[in-house]
Amino acid sequence: MSDNANFDKVFHDFLTLKKIRRTGWQLRGIRDCESLADHCFGVVLLTHLLSPMFADIDKTRAVSLAIVHELGECRVGDIPFTALSYFPEKSEIEIRAVSDILQPLDESISSENIRLFKEFEDGKTREARFVRAVDKLEMLITASEYEKTGYSGLTDFWNNDSTFKCLDEFPRLADYARHLKELRPQRVSGGI
Repeated sequence: MSDNANFDKVFHDFLTLKKIRRTGWQLRGIRDCESLADHCFGVVLLTHLLSPMFADIDKTRAVSLAIVHELGECRVGDIPFTALSYFPEKSEIEIRAVSDILQPLDESISSENIRLFKEFEDGKTREARFVRAVDKLEMLITASEYEKTGYSGLTDFWNNDSTFKCLDEFPRLADYARHLKELRPQRVSGGI
């Protein structure tokens, strides 16, 4: 297959992220919600901006992890938190999807990005845990922005212990998430 045909196939998959809406928001009545690409951009930008606050985080690696962290959803779709218990093998499925998506590219490119995706999914490195924490923080920031526009049915995002638990390793991020949660009553009452 020619390079152009390979690029067509891979880029088509990647750009699917622009079309897939985040199902967690849709399930709560936000029809014109962010896409997976919107979310990925937020995570990449926050990772870029926040990683220098932590001396032991390799910024370049963290940003690379943030870039690839949702690639599996190009093929699998956005499985909401409420459905995860029905998909215990979600990580394995997404790794297979990423491998399939990247397969047409040069071996060195595809293997590096598959390694990055697996690193994020495994969560064993500090950078992977940092990006996961930023991923959750970005979700909470987005929830607060939706609440400012009048959506008040997002309580379960704020009461999900696993969201806040993954932030605990990074106290400055956890403090900001708690700050957002503390301001929630004002937001949903229209005071902010």
